[in-house]
Amino acid sequence: MAMNYLKLANQILANVGGKENIKYLAHCATRLRFNLINLEKVNTDELNNLPEVIKIVDNGNQFQIVIGPQVEKVFIELNALYGDAGEKNTAVQAIEKMTLMNRMLSTLAAIFTPYIGVLAGVGVVKGVVVLLQTLEWVSNNSYIFTVFNALASGVFTFLPLFIAVTAAEKFKANKFTALALTAAMVFPLTDPHIPAAINVLGFSLSLKIYGGAVIPAVFAVLFLSHVERFLKKVIPDVAALVFVPCLSLIICGFVVFTFIGPVSDYIGVGIAQLYAWLYNLSPVISGALLAGIGQFFVVFGIHWGIIPLALINIQVSGYDTIMAMFMSAVMGQFGAAFGAIFIARNVKDKQIAISASISAFFGITEPALYGVNLKYRMLFAFGCIGAALGGAITGLLRVKTYSFLPVLNVFELGLFSGPESKMIYEAIAIAVAFTVPAVLTIIYGKLYLAKQNAHRGAGDHINAD
Repeated sequence: MAMNYLKLANQILANVGGKENIKYLAHCATRLRFNLINLEKVNTDELNNLPEVIKIVDNGNQFQIVIGPQVEKVFIELNALYGDAGEKNTAVQAIEKMTLMNRMLSTLAAIFTPYIGVLAGVGVVKGVVVLLQTLEWVSNNSYIFTVFNALASGVFTFLPLFIAVTAAEKFKANKFTALALTAAMVFPLTDPHIPAAINVLGFSLSLKIYGGAVIPAVFAVLFLSHVERFLKKVIPDVAALVFVPCLSLIICGFVVFTFIGPVSDYIGVGIAQLYAWLYNLSPVISGALLAGIGQFFVVFGIHWGIIPLALINIQVSGYDTIMAMFMSAVMGQFGAAFGAIFIARNVKDKQIAISASISAFFGITEPALYGVNLKYRMLFAFGCIGAALGGAITGLLRVKTYSFLPVLNVFELGLFSGPESKMIYEAIAIAVAFTVPAVLTIIYGKLYLAKQNAHRGAGDHINAD
């Protein structure tokens, strides 16, 4: 039966305490993400009883409702009902007490999740570009290749503009002024007459380093939000329309190009180098560990906090290894859910396992996690074992991806082709990550069912707890 998105949105809104209880609302690939004023107003039991709700996750910094791939349609209806409640509730945001880490994770989720679908789609386009280059089907100077390459590269080059929109919403800045500021940061890349660096008071300031920049763009918009609020207080309303954005851009522009941008760039380089140092201590252990525990990040709803690290690696080093390892984490849970299809004891369980497997194949593991693998905990453990083995292989063979992988599925394999192409090794790693838990699940299920039949007779469901 088709999901009634408006009805579900009304039910969710009523059970999270109404729109007056919402400070911020966003969504990612499968979840509605709320920042709420008073968690005591939430009716968790009623939310869990909604058939469309897969799972409720309250990780201390966000209240999350896992819906599945239909989440965007629910969000559209919910956002229409929610209206401008976020603006009305800004005065009470000070009551929220969160740890620094929770605030960081909440901010990262708010900034990066709204356009994750676009990044995933562009990733597939990028894979097509790599395929066209590798197989030499078209010339690099052809119209077809030029268009595909522009579609695949434009988003990541001008990523600061995307960050500007969502960061402005999070930091309560004017999104168009934020766009103007980040556009200025990227503009030097478009003009060959602008030097790569310029000397100011004996310091060399780089001007062409902000294509795809993450940390500089975030801090630039954060600074802009404070400057705007100050200017709105001191500039009369009659002049605010022109002079608040004008002075905001002038002040922020010079501060960003002189201080915030270079310092943030160094921070990004430092983060990338620290990660590389830790990874190089033992790539095999790093791969096994990160892939093995990768889906725990999903369970607690903080997996999007990994996105900036992967983006920084791509920007600084030109490649990334963390997403190569995390792909095994996805395939491990996919394998366990797929294996559950063959040991399901009734039609309903089989249908759930099939649906969850299809979602996991496309890189969305929440239905597999909450609908199958965590329900039967050994299946989740098998998925983690397979993931660890796959991650160890990617570490051992030092597999790299040369473009950002926002959603991890086989359609992104083309992005592993590059100067040191090891795409075949990544394919082997995810094959191991998938096959091991699938086989373990089938063996475990058959043995468990045989034992159940011998002692109590066949049951209606697998109870692997």
